[in-house]
Amino acid sequence: MTESYKLRCTLLGHSMDVRGVATGDTEGGKHFIVSSSRDRTSKVWMPTDLGTLEVFQSCEGHTNFVSCVHVLQPNVKYPHGLILTGSHDHTVLGFEIGKPVPVFRLLGHKGPVCSISSTEDSILITGSWDESAKLWENQNCIASLEGHGAAVWAVASLPGVNKNFLTGSADKEIRFWNGSQMVKTYTGHTDCVRTLAIIDSDKFLSGSNDATIRLWSISEGECLSVLYGHTNFIYSIALLPNDQDFVSCGEDRTVRIWKGHECKQAIHLPATSLWSVSVMKNNDVVVGSSDGTVRVFTADPERMASGEELQKFEEEVAATSIAAQQDLGGLKVSQLPGPEALLVEGKKDGDTKMIREGSRVSCYSWSSGDRKWNKVGDVVGASGATQNTSGKVLHDGKEYDYVFSVDLDGTATLKLPYNISEDPWFAAKRFIDKNDLNPQFLDQVANFIIQNTKGMVLGSGSDSNYADPFTGGNRYVPGSVESARAGGFDGLDPFTGAGAYRSGASTVATAKKVTELSVPPCFPCANFLQFPQPPSTEGLKSKLLTFAQDLGINIEENTINYLISNIIEGHYTEELHALVMNILAWPKEKVFPVLDLLRVGVLNDQFSVRLNEQLSIYEGLFSKFVSQAYPVNQMLILRLLNNLFGKQTALLMTHRGAIVSEVLNNLSKAKNNQIAAGTLLLNYSIVVTSKENPAWSSIENNTEILMAAISVVDVFDDNEAIYRLLVALGNLLVDNTVAAQLFKSLNGDNIVRNYHQNSGLPKIQKCSEQLLTLLV
Repeated sequence: MTESYKLRCTLLGHSMDVRGVATGDTEGGKHFIVSSSRDRTSKVWMPTDLGTLEVFQSCEGHTNFVSCVHVLQPNVKYPHGLILTGSHDHTVLGFEIGKPVPVFRLLGHKGPVCSISSTEDSILITGSWDESAKLWENQNCIASLEGHGAAVWAVASLPGVNKNFLTGSADKEIRFWNGSQMVKTYTGHTDCVRTLAIIDSDKFLSGSNDATIRLWSISEGECLSVLYGHTNFIYSIALLPNDQDFVSCGEDRTVRIWKGHECKQAIHLPATSLWSVSVMKNNDVVVGSSDGTVRVFTADPERMASGEELQKFEEEVAATSIAAQQDLGGLKVSQLPGPEALLVEGKKDGDTKMIREGSRVSCYSWSSGDRKWNKVGDVVGASGATQNTSGKVLHDGKEYDYVFSVDLDGTATLKLPYNISEDPWFAAKRFIDKNDLNPQFLDQVANFIIQNTKGMVLGSGSDSNYADPFTGGNRYVPGSVESARAGGFDGLDPFTGAGAYRSGASTVATAKKVTELSVPPCFPCANFLQFPQPPSTEGLKSKLLTFAQDLGINIEENTINYLISNIIEGHYTEELHALVMNILAWPKEKVFPVLDLLRVGVLNDQFSVRLNEQLSIYEGLFSKFVSQAYPVNQMLILRLLNNLFGKQTALLMTHRGAIVSEVLNNLSKAKNNQIAAGTLLLNYSIVVTSKENPAWSSIENNTEILMAAISVVDVFDDNEAIYRLLVALGNLLVDNTVAAQLFKSLNGDNIVRNYHQNSGLPKIQKCSEQLLTLLV
């Protein structure tokens, strides 16, 4: 390993983060790559006759993020080998080369599958957020390895056919297993264990969120050495073919090449998170990153990219923005050295220097192979704003508790201001509108705020209204939720995917140090949650006129203006009713604009009464548009129902059984539909536990809503929907020992305990913790 690694090629094809990469060889000896992505696909990249790598096969079948991939080499049992992928949909799929449709699916985990390995005789081991690892033989689960106190992020099998395995967990421990028997525990890491790599039958490596790599003796159970070099979370380690040297990657944007205990080279990439690394038999290094890209690096000059491509890569790295931690570590910009400091050589590869260049600060990294300092990015201060004596941060002339620096995939750095009295969705919507970003990011930005301010609880802010995630500025795009990412949010930067599963301190730069906030009880919650944000009237008008034109219907702009203004102002006339009924008779895929208007109109008491008298909200709206075949209609109808609580509560209670049944049996998996359904159950829980109407707060009604909540508590995969459902459960279980016993008898306590241990989102952890106190 005398030559430095340089870029060989960049593989483009995924539309979201590449979370896993693996390498393998065909029966003909071709070295191929497999990548797995949050876009729910995995891709096989095969070499061409020209030496390039191209997509040979796209593997599809998962219904959520594909988080890990493993290649099983050809053997007697699988003569063509296998590609195994694990997903947030809790399953593992097996694919054969040349067959894009899975040949089998492994079911058994109750949480996202995040790691896969195999033995020489094709026994599979999988690790999951459900705190377990499972052993599989001939597609059957033969053992479940239980005992870790948090997600099992890493699994590995030892050489031989003795069924010896290692598991690494977010509980900071590594465990050695013989079959299903736990033999030994290895402790020393101070944060989540994220990756394992087996050197031989008695030595292995581990990487952690504590930014260290540890070398262990399996037999002695001791840490032989601690290797330092990375400055942030370490996500992946892979051995080079000599089984002694290795590579690693992580959240500090570097791939590091190690020889023995020494980092020989640090390669910076223009992406925030380097999720996974693998090594081909020809020593080439493959990296998957948060920018949706697979990059291959080589030490063989014959396979290196052209000089023009290498220069372009260096420019991409240099143009990357780097969020400084804690305001440049307390240093003043004026005290940083100037460009003259770059005349002094670095001591080792990967050494970094912050250099003052006028009013800017740039970061440089020393390359031992090239014997020069390479620029790896412009340093962005923690807040980019001035902090005043009150502890607030001044941004655009206003005071905020936090001002986050959001690195938009290295192309721009945007400021995200936030006050803890605000609702996260309002702050997120303001940020999206100001920067003209796609509205589909709204939930991700809101959850990013929640994660990095220790969470908000319902009703804790001065403004408890919830913004409509479908409207943004002058746009009207209610269908955008269908293109949004499905699945739970795991504490990521909404654009770069940085810092998944943060159990330690956040790496996101904030305007001031984040301290533990005092979180009030999550329940009982007595205030109805609604969706009052009005839609963009200009965008809505444009959409209605376009639909009318598509259908060949002659409708004047003044008529649409009349429709919009009267509904938003809460006036329901006979003329307006006729117009609403005409539009509701349009094809179902074109009625959502008027449903969105009615959602706002029913916030007016008189409007809701008149609408029900003229149309029948239950039969004329809910029953007609609740079908999951039209998810946007369903979502808007659920929001409309939530807006009726406190105005038409009697109507909602009269039809509660049918409403809840229809919703839960036909619910779309889109995250905003889940949020609306969770809100519906929360609002019903407020009614059936209120003392204002004894007929509504009967044991039967309480049990009915409790059973409905139980039926979806382990089905929802959106964090905000889960949180609202947990609050609903809290309402139903407070001071109700009968309900608590029923919930426990249906395994509810274990489900809540799983959320408490694995969520990674503070407000879900806090709510789960409070729920568990009711179940003792």
